[in-house]
Amino acid sequence: MSNFFNTKLEYLRGVGAQRGQLLGKELGLFTYGDLIQRYPFRYLDRTQFYNVVDLHEDMSFVQVKGVLRGREVIGEGPKKRMVAKVGDASGELELVWFKGVNYLEKVIKNHQEYIVFGKPTMFNGRPQMAHPELEEVSEQKAGQSFLQPVYNTSEKLKNYHRIDSKTIMRMVSDLLKIALPQITETLSPELIQQYALMGKAEAL
Repeated sequence: MSNFFNTKLEYLRGVGAQRGQLLGKELGLFTYGDLIQRYPFRYLDRTQFYNVVDLHEDMSFVQVKGVLRGREVIGEGPKKRMVAKVGDASGELELVWFKGVNYLEKVIKNHQEYIVFGKPTMFNGRPQMAHPELEEVSEQKAGQSFLQPVYNTSEKLKNYHRIDSKTIMRMVSDLLKIALPQITETLSPELIQQYALMGKAEAL
C-alpha cells in the first residue's frame, strides 16, 4: 500500500485525536489502511418497509416509517429510560431506550416522521423495539434503499462514545471517497478479463 494508507486514522474527517485513540485501542484501527480493510461481517436488508400491524417477534431487523406520537422519560438514575411511540396507518410501535436518554431528549421530535430500524419484540401483546435507530424521513434521499453493512465494534465504544456500526460505516464511506485513486490493482488485466472479475477499487 502507498504512504496514503499509512496515514493515522485521526486525520480522517470526523474522527480526531480522541476517537482515533479509542478506535486503535478497542478495534486495532490505527491507519487508513486498517479501516479500509475492516470488512462488514454481514449485511442488513434496508430495502423494505413494514406496517406496524405486520410486525412479530420472529422477525429479524426491519424498518418502519411512521410519525412520532409522543415520548416521555421514565424513572431515575440507572432505571431511567426514554419511551416513545411511532405510528403509521396500521397501528403504534413502542420504542424504548435505556441508554443515551439525555442525548435523545435533545434530538427526538414529536410529530416528526421517522424511519425506525430495529428488532421487533412483543411486550404485553404490543409491538416494541429496544434501542432502535431513528432517521428523520427528510434526511433520507427519496427512494433510497440499500443493504446496510454491519461492522464489529465494542460495548465501550457503543455505550460511552456513540461509535457503533453505523458510525464505522460512515467513516468507511468518507475514506473511500478520497482513497479510490490511491488503490493499486493486485490482479492482472488478463485474469480480471478471463474470470469476469471486478477490480479492487470497484470491489471495495
